Amino acid sequence: MGEFAGRGVLVTGGASGIGKATALLFGREQANVGVIDCNQAGARETAALVEEAGGNALALEADVSCAADVHRAVDAMIRKFGRIDVLFANAAVQVNQPLDQTTEDDWNRMLSVNLTGTFLCCKAVIPAMRQQRRGSVIISSSGHAFQTYPGYTAYAATKGGLVAFMRAAALDYAADGIRVNCVIPGATDTPLLRYHFRNYPQDEQRLLATIPLGRLGTPEDVARAVRMLASDDASYITGTWLAVDGGLLARG
Repeated sequence: MGEFAGRGVLVTGGASGIGKATALLFGREQANVGVIDCNQAGARETAALVEEAGGNALALEADVSCAADVHRAVDAMIRKFGRIDVLFANAAVQVNQPLDQTTEDDWNRMLSVNLTGTFLCCKAVIPAMRQQRRGSVIISSSGHAFQTYPGYTAYAATKGGLVAFMRAAALDYAADGIRVNCVIPGATDTPLLRYHFRNYPQDEQRLLATIPLGRLGTPEDVARAVRMLASDDASYITGTWLAVDGGLLARG
């Protein structure tokens, strides 16, 4: 039986990619996994796979930028499983445009999902974690928070904001036994990245040439890092970030 057997794990953006891999990893440890996504069919598919893997699951359709949706999902999770021990705030959207070509709607959408969505999810789960006197929040930021490329102004702003948000939240709730950290995925082989490569095939080899380990990350690589940060092995780790990027940030 895994360390997380019977614990409540809430994953946002759980219909695909890193979120899906993370939900399945916790499912294999017999956790009670809530899968939040605005893609209802995708959330249900992930939840079914979690149960096949040995966990219990609840598919939760929600837009994380909507406070009412988030509260409804968190309430459903607590009603079904009684507790939330881990939040993986992973849901995000990305629009790549130079600053002058980024529309106000694009800017607002990235802020509302990437930053406000994380704020709303954290705010909703903190009361349950405080009552338990323990909890782990892992926020999915990005290497764009530290070094970015042309066309990523809005996205980088949201991901940098998440690192600052994490640090402050870690201080707010350390006395309550709640740890808050960031995982920093590098170039990860997700449907979003594959879609980009289909449109810009030249970028794949160019990107691989910059990664010291010489390969793309997998969603499972990131999921294992999330599990570590959520585990008791990380009980003295809060207010920091862990890069899972094949050494990309080390290049400076």
